[in-house]
Amino acid sequence: MQSLNLHGRVLTPTDGEEYAKALQRNSPLSVLPAKYIVQPAKHSDISLILAYATSQHPPLEIAIKGGGAHSSTWSSSDGGVVIDLTNLRAVTVNHEKGSVSVQGGALWGDVYEECKKAGVDVVGAPLWFVGVGGFLLGGGYGPLSGSKGLAVDNILSATIVLADGQIMKTSATQNPDLFWAIRGGGGQFGILAEVELKVFPQVGPITSGILVYPGSELLNVLNLVKEWKTTYSGKEKLNITFSRPGPLNKPAVIVMPWVSEDHNSTRSKTLLSSFRDGPVKPLVDKCGLVPDLLTASHGADASIALAPKRLQIRGALFADFYEELILGVWERWVKFTEDHEDARGSAILWDLTRFDKLTEVDSRATAVRIRDENYWVAVQGRTNNPSADSLVSNFIADTIAFIRSKNIELSGKDYGYFLSMAQGDENPEDIFGDNLPRLSKLKAKYDPANVFKKGVAIPVGL
Repeated sequence: MQSLNLHGRVLTPTDGEEYAKALQRNSPLSVLPAKYIVQPAKHSDISLILAYATSQHPPLEIAIKGGGAHSSTWSSSDGGVVIDLTNLRAVTVNHEKGSVSVQGGALWGDVYEECKKAGVDVVGAPLWFVGVGGFLLGGGYGPLSGSKGLAVDNILSATIVLADGQIMKTSATQNPDLFWAIRGGGGQFGILAEVELKVFPQVGPITSGILVYPGSELLNVLNLVKEWKTTYSGKEKLNITFSRPGPLNKPAVIVMPWVSEDHNSTRSKTLLSSFRDGPVKPLVDKCGLVPDLLTASHGADASIALAPKRLQIRGALFADFYEELILGVWERWVKFTEDHEDARGSAILWDLTRFDKLTEVDSRATAVRIRDENYWVAVQGRTNNPSADSLVSNFIADTIAFIRSKNIELSGKDYGYFLSMAQGDENPEDIFGDNLPRLSKLKAKYDPANVFKKGVAIPVGL
């Protein structure tokens, strides 16, 4: 590897602290000991790395690390090569084209910072430390999705490094089949080296924060959510979280509003009045204005810093906020976190974003499976105790399976599982649905040797 004359760096276990630092991920459960960690400085470096890894006998496993925020081991490799895109983080706004070009190793915080300077916004992740590439390739539900659609619906073009080292530009008019596949098909077709995204006028100021209610008021809060849901627009959203905030660690329902274009808090005062002045009052009301998406993306920093570090996440899509579904998850979560003190940092996060922009896109336009009305939920298992990892793993898997089956029962629709929060052990049919045969054929075309197999693996040529 060291003989390749790369512009970037090669790290091995002999590099000590630098290697150890490069191994780190958002969750320690995502860390695996790579043989090589390579940090390319140019797109051409990636081609050389792929050629080397695939020429070995046997070929070395390839993993791609962007932000490293995913709770699985998709961006790590045990004994293989990690292509760490840390040094490819350039962000350039083009006002004439109404777009921003982003290199594949950028974090959303990098994008928001440059967009803030340029006076524009973009459809991205809610948290600054999430990598651009992984978020986009999984579909991309973000704060602006209610008004602008999924992140993949706002990709204008992308530069992909294929398994054979080709650097291929793709868009609606250039290699359109690959463009279709990467928008929702995950990282199974190549490495996202650069992407061009639409930009929009800035949406700030934004009201965000938390409204905390005792768990005994869940039904009342759920009624408020249902009422709010009948009138909200794409310019605002809610997250509803089940968690046990300290120091008492009692079950609580936390409503986290996000209201854009909220000049002088005028909009939020009206939109959140029922949550503040209705039949149930919050125990804690910590909502305030922030100027922009960059600041809003740091809103959870303090709580994340205090949360148990051993994180596992699974996610699902569901059709509506059915009382039977929500209460069923609540009962399971309360019992699990009551019975297992080491796992009381585990939480359930429900997202309520208006779906109009998602559903107006033809279901055949991208590889995103579901274009029906839907919302998403994340089951976050957290602990600091390694001996509790298996308990947490079973809980999140069982809870997601319950959500899926209950959604089928209540809506008559099977939405499968959510790629961006999958763990890799799911059946690809349950992730990609009717798109799987087409994705499989394109896998055979662009990655016939199955070089890119981390994540939810798409079979080659069904």
